[in-house]
Amino acid sequence: MLNKAKNIFFLGIKGVAMANLALIIKKMGKKVSGFDVEEEFITDKLLKQNQIDYQTDCQFLSSDIDLFIYSAAHGGLNHPLAKLAKTKKIPLVSQAQLIGELMKEFQIKIAVCGCHGKTTTTSLLIYALKNLNEKPSYLVGAPFFQDKKSVYYGGDFEEKKYFAVEADEYGVNPPIDKTPKFFHLHPNWIIVTNIDYDHPDVYKDLKETVITFEKFFNGKNLVLNIDDENLKKIYLKKNNQQILTYGFSNKAQYQIINWQIDENKSWFKIKNLGDFELSLFGKHNISNATAVIALLHHLGFSVNKIKKAIKNFVGAKRRFELIYQGDFLLFDDYAHHPQEIEKIILAARERFKNKRIIVIFQPHTFSRTLALKKEFAQSLSLADKTIILPIFSSAREKSENFKITSADIAKINSDKLLNASSEGELLDYLVKFLKTGDIILTMGAGDVYQLSDKIISIIKNVDQR
Repeated sequence: MLNKAKNIFFLGIKGVAMANLALIIKKMGKKVSGFDVEEEFITDKLLKQNQIDYQTDCQFLSSDIDLFIYSAAHGGLNHPLAKLAKTKKIPLVSQAQLIGELMKEFQIKIAVCGCHGKTTTTSLLIYALKNLNEKPSYLVGAPFFQDKKSVYYGGDFEEKKYFAVEADEYGVNPPIDKTPKFFHLHPNWIIVTNIDYDHPDVYKDLKETVITFEKFFNGKNLVLNIDDENLKKIYLKKNNQQILTYGFSNKAQYQIINWQIDENKSWFKIKNLGDFELSLFGKHNISNATAVIALLHHLGFSVNKIKKAIKNFVGAKRRFELIYQGDFLLFDDYAHHPQEIEKIILAARERFKNKRIIVIFQPHTFSRTLALKKEFAQSLSLADKTIILPIFSSAREKSENFKITSADIAKINSDKLLNASSEGELLDYLVKFLKTGDIILTMGAGDVYQLSDKIISIIKNVDQR
């Protein structure tokens, strides 16, 4: 399939995984093109740097295209270009299948999965392997991490040892094909951070989500977070595969027995391995780092070298990313699930003690917002004040099919939560109550990050008051 193709087209090429795949395919010497919308997206810089162009015309396909890659974005197989490709008898392959094909040639194939934390964990693993003088190939769900592209593919024989990928439990092309994407991957090792109910448009409940993860784990070696209740149950049932457990529990093989955080660093100790230093923040990131340490230690790297290899990692794009620093601090994070929101706010409180935490949250998808409305209100109420923007819709949903708005979340706790029906209303709120020294967090999987310049302008005016 891939070896024979010369001109490969990506539907939704601005998607993070699609953009990264396009870079790999271009490095392999193939001609790359694609389709997406004109609006600015987080991968625009990545595509431009690598001279990858895309079309916005959804009625035309070049005659020399011989492989068409799709995902759930833009309607997937229902998109006019996908239908046109099928009419022209061009082979259509899902994004997940393509990733699976790329992994096959590697000796040690590592998938990092979980409903939260997989981007940071995958990025840290790759960063550490590079610092340990390895040459991993990799694919991460963010456009950049540590000022590096979040994709690399080694074509030479000596670079075929490690392939690390962020493994997604979302469906290949819902509702047409709800097959979990990670079923198309065939790793030797799986790092799993947690299991949660995150995709109500694919899974009917948490139980179905857990069963899906368990199927993915069958026959694979695991690095498993034993602090997670759903993973603990799976661990107790597994007896025919290799499992490394990590966490704060005294049942963990790699047990975190002490930790502390200040504004600049995190420190923690793993039983029988010693003390580690980290430039990430939050109890959850100490756990994520321990997963990486456990696998690297098992693969034979020395503890002292691992300590040096992870020490200065500061994170991936849109993961507790520092946007502005002055009398205020502005951070941006991709958090779009109540558990993620809770962990980020708690991490901010651990790091910035005695400072006000102000959150600007943009809910992502009507189905998730409706299914987890109460949970969103609870987690967002952990901040001193949260302003909730209108729901950022998915192209796969129609708003008229859902009776839910951001105001429905806000009214659950009107003391802590405010609803902003527009960007202008949000900015008016900020002008009124921001105080010097506040920690501001923008959160969401939509385009909330694009508000940073306007927020910074307000911050600077407050500084001058």
